[in-house]
Amino acid sequence: MFLLGSFNSDFLYILLSLVALVMAMFVAIPFHEFAHAWAAKHEGDYTAVAMKRYTLAPLAHFDLKGFIFLMVFGFGWAKPVPVDSRNFKHGRRSEFLVAIAGVLMNLVLGILFLFIYMLLLKFFPQIFEVKIYGLLLQLFLIYAYSLNFTLAFFNILPIYPLDGYNIVKSLSKTDNAYLSFMRRYSFFVLLIFIFTGLFDLYYIYTSELVMDLFVKLFKLILRL
Repeated sequence: MFLLGSFNSDFLYILLSLVALVMAMFVAIPFHEFAHAWAAKHEGDYTAVAMKRYTLAPLAHFDLKGFIFLMVFGFGWAKPVPVDSRNFKHGRRSEFLVAIAGVLMNLVLGILFLFIYMLLLKFFPQIFEVKIYGLLLQLFLIYAYSLNFTLAFFNILPIYPLDGYNIVKSLSKTDNAYLSFMRRYSFFVLLIFIFTGLFDLYYIYTSELVMDLFVKLFKLILRL
């Protein structure tokens, strides 16, 4: 009976973790892509609107291969929002704003979900004690803030086709050596970065560090 109960408990935790992760992804990724679409529209390009990508509906931005990679390897991608820079009102300034919009959206969501989680820990800790639903809520909030921070700092990397590459492109001369190199070899650069452990090191000193700073700030504010 003890072994069976332990198995059921472990299985339930794994199942709830997967559900919570998918729920967090269905918030972080659509909001990221919508931010690009909103910024593009604001800057004069209605391509995303015309192609029905100006939406928060998760399936509109869903890419099966990117989803599988995210679940198996810890990194993945969505369908990029279509953008036509020829429609931009302010040229490179518009390109910069559209490129950075997704990163800023994830950063804001990461801060927001972290604050909500710590707010509940302070004033309604009993909500996490409710069987199944409490654990699911707790796992969702943890995944939601950590995934959004991770996406923000991952996408800011200046590697094609990430947002960081487009930010560099908007701030530099067209077709310089760096941009040309990244367009050719970015796939291999990304693989080396992830599978050599460089991303783990980068994550510790960016996403994890920033999260820790906000945890300390919210603890100070909430007196936790």
